[in-house]
Amino acid sequence: MAMRKHGAFIKRKAKATPGLIAQNIGTAYETRLRMAVEAFRGGWAKPDHFNDLADTLDLLQIGIALYPSQKPDPSTAAAAEVVLVAMQNMLARFDSCGKLGVTGEELKAIELLADVSIDYWNRRSGALFAEAYRQLKAVRNAQGQAKEAA
Repeated sequence: MAMRKHGAFIKRKAKATPGLIAQNIGTAYETRLRMAVEAFRGGWAKPDHFNDLADTLDLLQIGIALYPSQKPDPSTAAAAEVVLVAMQNMLARFDSCGKLGVTGEELKAIELLADVSIDYWNRRSGALFAEAYRQLKAVRNAQGQAKEAA
């Protein structure tokens, strides 16, 4: 009869799925983000693509703010600031001409947003992503109700 090694039984389990695994289970987030970037690159972007980018930026900013005790990540915060300026310029252009488009620098900024956001969430817990997403949905619902009331 062969003897097996028996390790110590671990009574606790991980409280949340690691971010990398959570991202790979639900690929809709990355797919929509990459599609929005491609839409702007190809010149066929619609307001929904801009909204996906805005949600990504807001989700990233919520995630950074939710966990202030985490190891500082100044490169992610700086990238979010750069993207915010680029998206404000895109929105101003849309308001003035009615067309969604990007300059070369704005395209680089939204590509940076996609890469930084996916990398950021892959390095964080799935629970942080879920909480940031829950808060983003609450903000969007409140914005929708305010828009309906106006």
